[in-house]
Amino acid sequence: MPLMIASVNVDDKGESYFGEVDTLDSAGRERPQDVAYWQVWETKPGHFADFKPTEEPRCVAMMTGKLEVTVSTGEKRYFSRGDTFLLQDTTGKGHAVRTIGIEPCQAMLITMKGKMAPGQQAAGRPVQGEGR
Repeated sequence: MPLMIASVNVDDKGESYFGEVDTLDSAGRERPQDVAYWQVWETKPGHFADFKPTEEPRCVAMMTGKLEVTVSTGEKRYFSRGDTFLLQDTTGKGHAVRTIGIEPCQAMLITMKGKMAPGQQAAGRPVQGEGR
């Protein structure tokens, strides 16, 4: 059974979009992913960061609060405590984030050594570099 995780990606035209990545390989084992470093990120309710790409591919693990992530296609998704998602839009228009609700948002930002390989893209539009 696949274990899917949301991923913000970018297409050939620089548009960011949500897709999903299967974290398991075809044999059902977890895919290894090298980590460069991690940090804890905290924002206050109402915090807004306008559209920009992520500096490096990151995995975001939500610890507290609620975060609204908007991609350039206009789609919004909401993440809260216990949710994990990928930011792989290192080029293009990027994504916007807003801390919503009444409590601060704390998330662990795990900077990865490279993006999830294109062959690991399980759903949604293709990862940059793949054909449409």
